[in-house]
Amino acid sequence: MKKSKLLLVAAFTATAMGTLVSCGGDNKIVVWVGEESAAFYQTKCDEYVKNNPNFGYSIQVKGVDTGSVAGVITTDYNAAGDIYTVAHDNIGKLAAQNYAKPLTDTELLAQINQDNPDSFKGVIKSKLNGTGDEYTFAAPYISQALFLYYNKTLVTAEQAKTFEGLMEAAQAGGTKAWTVTGDDGYNFSYTLLAQNVKDHSSTVKIYEGATSDGKSKGEMNCQGDDTIAITRYTQRACANPNGFKFASSDGWDADFRNNGVLAVIGGAWHYNAAKAAVGESNLGMTLIPTMTLTAEDVAGLTDVKAGDVYRGGSFTDCKTFMINGKKASQEKYAAEQKLIKYLTSKDVQNESYKECLNVPAYVGADTYIKGLKDDGTITENAYLLAASQVGMSEWGFPQPFITGTLNTYYYSKNAPAVYKAMVEKKKYPTTGDTIISETESLNGVRQGLYMMEYIWRHGKNPTVPLPTTLPLHD
Repeated sequence: MKKSKLLLVAAFTATAMGTLVSCGGDNKIVVWVGEESAAFYQTKCDEYVKNNPNFGYSIQVKGVDTGSVAGVITTDYNAAGDIYTVAHDNIGKLAAQNYAKPLTDTELLAQINQDNPDSFKGVIKSKLNGTGDEYTFAAPYISQALFLYYNKTLVTAEQAKTFEGLMEAAQAGGTKAWTVTGDDGYNFSYTLLAQNVKDHSSTVKIYEGATSDGKSKGEMNCQGDDTIAITRYTQRACANPNGFKFASSDGWDADFRNNGVLAVIGGAWHYNAAKAAVGESNLGMTLIPTMTLTAEDVAGLTDVKAGDVYRGGSFTDCKTFMINGKKASQEKYAAEQKLIKYLTSKDVQNESYKECLNVPAYVGADTYIKGLKDDGTITENAYLLAASQVGMSEWGFPQPFITGTLNTYYYSKNAPAVYKAMVEKKKYPTTGDTIISETESLNGVRQGLYMMEYIWRHGKNPTVPLPTTLPLHD
């Protein structure tokens, strides 16, 4: 480590040490994990304290809604755990505001570097206070991705491989083929993130190369011919009485239960609801299917052709452990890193999968999981749940929202609403001043995708009238 880094870490830990004096709880480390995993991790922490009598701290594990952790910490860090779980897309904003401490333990850093895929190692780094050198701020221990649930009584395994097969099954059943669990930019992202099955190519770029100090948002593009063609494919599927639908007001699980749809694109956190909808023995799981472009989809485009095959994509995320940047003394800081090294070890990740179905983050976990299935340790469904997520890691990339601004611009500034309007061939906005009125035409799709990219870049709708010459990256 550079001398400047050592001085920075020393100064940082000294500051945090002063903070602790008023916080209390010096002899206890509080660990926040997902509610579904709290009992398991309390057991593992109890074992750790028992096997390491010189550790010096008791450990309390608390189950929380991990999606709200970042908000709790920035509102009242004293109420948060000493070690907490967040998805990796929160790392940048927490590090930039001093709500996270860099990991400096050499053994922990070596384990992180050795065990994790490059895609995860690239998103756990950030800058202290948003400036200076980059540090590793988080240790991955759970991976997750979207995949396909389907009703095995109405869809064959072969039909579930393609969206065309799903529509064939839906036509036979007189219903819709598939839905998504939400119309936001995450749960409805499989079309935007689709990749050519031949070479994994895609023209889509979302904040590629963005910097955690906020000085650069990186490259953006969602106006390529492939994205246009896939959007038109999805428009056709949405208009097809046996194709795609957004979830009804009763919810995707009610649609799945009542045969309103035969399949759902969702994540592992939807497993219990999907199982309750159709029954464990009837629940199939596999990769997000492929789609084959038609002449109608590629008309007027030059970089794609009829017959090109794309697989729906996914954001592939990691849940991580981070250290509360406002609470730890130097001694506690060292102990917390030792504990994180243990909790993110392959052995504990493997046990977490067996007990809680938390899919491990480390490279090679699929081999371990298959071994559990082969020797009868886990059920077929437990295996498929993991295998589908691990398989989708090849068809996605981690969420690139390394600052709070990027996260907000992508999710909360109308881009998902624009995309949904296009898929349903509706004007946007649906009330008030209409910005896009030709969503059924090639020009309308170009305008909608231009709008989405503009919103990603600027956090607001572009001015009207929209440019007449597209694509345009401004």
